[in-house]
Amino acid sequence: MPPLPQPTIRRPRSRRGTSITALSLAALTLTLAACASPADTAGETASEGTRGHGYVEGAAELPEPQLHLATADTDGTVRLLDLLSEQRSTVATLGPLSALSGAGRFVAAQSEPPGTVTVVDTGVWTVDHEDHQHYYRADARVVGTVEGQGAATIVEGSVITTVRFADSGETILLDTAALGTGEVDETGRIAAVSGSPGVAVPIGETIAATGAGGSLVLSGTDGEPLDAASSSVVAANAILGGCTAAAGAITTNVGVVIGCAEGALLAVVDRSASDADPAPSFEAIPYPQAVDETDRATSFHARPGRPTVAAVAGTTGAWLLDTRERSWSLLPTPSPLQLVAAVDDRDHHVVALATDGSVLVLDGTTGAVTGATAPIVTPADLQSGVQLEVDQNRAYLNSPTARTVSEIDYGDAARIARTFDFDTEPAFLAETGR
Repeated sequence: MPPLPQPTIRRPRSRRGTSITALSLAALTLTLAACASPADTAGETASEGTRGHGYVEGAAELPEPQLHLATADTDGTVRLLDLLSEQRSTVATLGPLSALSGAGRFVAAQSEPPGTVTVVDTGVWTVDHEDHQHYYRADARVVGTVEGQGAATIVEGSVITTVRFADSGETILLDTAALGTGEVDETGRIAAVSGSPGVAVPIGETIAATGAGGSLVLSGTDGEPLDAASSSVVAANAILGGCTAAAGAITTNVGVVIGCAEGALLAVVDRSASDADPAPSFEAIPYPQAVDETDRATSFHARPGRPTVAAVAGTTGAWLLDTRERSWSLLPTPSPLQLVAAVDDRDHHVVALATDGSVLVLDGTTGAVTGATAPIVTPADLQSGVQLEVDQNRAYLNSPTARTVSEIDYGDAARIARTFDFDTEPAFLAETGR
């Protein structure tokens, strides 16, 4: 295949030199209990002394995060844009696509019509050890495919990655570490009622998934239900029973959030618990007041590795859920929102896409609008679905009709820092390397 023409980049200010310390939303890495210092030589293959910090054979450790944008058009061409060097590359041509999603290192491309999920390793990732981070880079590649029925919801976990197909309600469990070595290794399956909306969420070595009766059921990495007589499972089931209409999930640096009609559940893994009693502990975080069904939080977004997450609150504004404080807050907005993400930084930034196509920056403590762009995306883009990504310094929004991706400095009154032009529509977007 001949090389694709390099699109133009319009760049008021460069982002070179910025850094990010956030943990990947679901770090697709190998876990290390104790940690040594970072590699001495940046850009070289990691030495024996640094392996195990998320290292994969052939990867290079670098001194700063290797942030990339993964984009795809509806014809299935998946490209990577290096946000430091601004270099472009084509990873794969997969055929017609209906969706692309990702959280840290991997992206999942869904076929059109839905039913096939292709996992792509973008080759860049961050390992966060709280007091320091490791940044890795390797060759991007297509890992493999997973087949099912209907659109899929993919949730990446540190041990297991879940792929739940909507039409069949079946969840396929994949070994996350194996994805990092280029293999699609299925560890088990969880069956559910056909057509059930539901969720399947990995929490350490446990999976919470919507069962036949609509309630959440705990399973192991093989897909088999956990022992109902276990004391930790009994305690977990008592809380799970109070979560109805489960929808949406996200990982924070406190635990895993699952949305419910009543509010949310927070799941925390006790690393000191014995293998014989493996269920995570669950805590209910109810809404502070009665919430209409149309105003519930059903899809959460945030900068990876932070405690506060955001969700659209119907036509009212945005919900913020602080998992450290176990509290909700509602931020009314001057116009309804299409998408919202919590940055959760020192200045409490919240970035939102309004239904008029403009990007708003909100103060997470007061709800005040501190910045706004002119409309960036068209009504047609909003209807087809666009994606808003945030990291420690910038936000990114794809505009398929204009064939652009906008880089927004939310700390500077929503200033457009760079605009990346494409020769085909960037219908789908995900940021990787975080």
